[in-house]
Amino acid sequence: MEFAGLVRDVSTDRVRFTVLLSLEQIRKLKKWVSLKSASNDSGLLHISTFVVACSLIWVCKNRLEEKKASFSEECDELCHLVFLADCRERPEFSLPSTYFGNCLTSYIVAIKRSELVGEDGMVAAANAIGKEIRDLKSDPLRNAETLMSDYREIGKPGKSVLIIAGSPKLGVYKTDFGWGKPKKCEAAHIESSGSISLSDCRDENGGIEIGMALERTQMNKFTNILEREIHNIDKFD
Repeated sequence: MEFAGLVRDVSTDRVRFTVLLSLEQIRKLKKWVSLKSASNDSGLLHISTFVVACSLIWVCKNRLEEKKASFSEECDELCHLVFLADCRERPEFSLPSTYFGNCLTSYIVAIKRSELVGEDGMVAAANAIGKEIRDLKSDPLRNAETLMSDYREIGKPGKSVLIIAGSPKLGVYKTDFGWGKPKKCEAAHIESSGSISLSDCRDENGGIEIGMALERTQMNKFTNILEREIHNIDKFD
């Protein structure tokens, strides 16, 4: 795991940084989650790079928040993760092959904070995200009628929400509109939206880049938590 691309946004007190996960680290994450899930009879539904990367960051971010607040008061609080899915190839939408645009649906994963920061937080997070992915494959519009009211609810002050922007499958570093491939790709809104960004890795095939923005003091604490999680998983392998 490496940290790169530190950028200071002058309009905020937050610092941008990029977490780099190698293909080997992703492989170990998948193996660790799979084995832990089997030993706990958790019945993991879906293991992918997206699932394990989101689970890792979600758990670490909530452990960071746990250090800032009273855990006893928040152990039953629901934490939310929001991600988008590309539905352009779904047969029920009947989009022509020449369509050039977006066709996205949005999903909200909810889990108790106590589960996320617990010993098996990664497994609990991966199960919750994986279940939502399985459900969207069978019915991408399953929660469409309540989506806006759900967003209003989780948008209330004090709610714990992590929004996932992008995907490693988008291949942003392979994009070339005629003036060359990008040297660095970042999401423009992560300082203000409570988001993290996911993309493929510029320097390693199969690796991923995770873009984040935190207060500098919180960034240092977050990286310590993340490095400890990665170290524990490395030992398990």
